[in-house]
This record gives sequence, structure tokens and C-alpha cells, in this order.
Amino acid sequence: MRKGIVYEENGNIKGTIDEELWDVIYYALAIANCYDIDMESTIKIKEEINNKKYNTGIEFEEKR
Repeated sequence: MRKGIVYEENGNIKGTIDEELWDVIYYALAIANCYDIDMESTIKIKEEINNKKYNTGIEFEEKR
């Protein structure tokens, strides 16, 4: 288990939480690509839905 193992600026993420998070993001984007989903638009729309539902007050910033 990789609990608590984080990148320590030594140039190696192997076996870290950082590596696992990248794997999740990579596969999520690969699936989106297979279904021609525009993640940039989807993120904005979903953030608006979450803001209304949870009243977060967080605004999505584009081209930051």
C-alpha cells in the first residue's frame, strides 16, 4: 500500500501517491477521449452544478 508515500523532489514518483493519481487522471482522460467527451466543457458544467448543489461559492476560472 502506498499510503502516505509522496513525491520528494528526487525526480522519481515510482510507488508514490503522485503516480497513482496520475494513473487515475490518465485513464479517465483516455475514456473521455474514446467517447469524444470535451473534458474542458464538462469540468465547467459540473463545477456549476456542484456550486449550486453545495453552495460552494467557488467560481471556475478559465485560461488561468
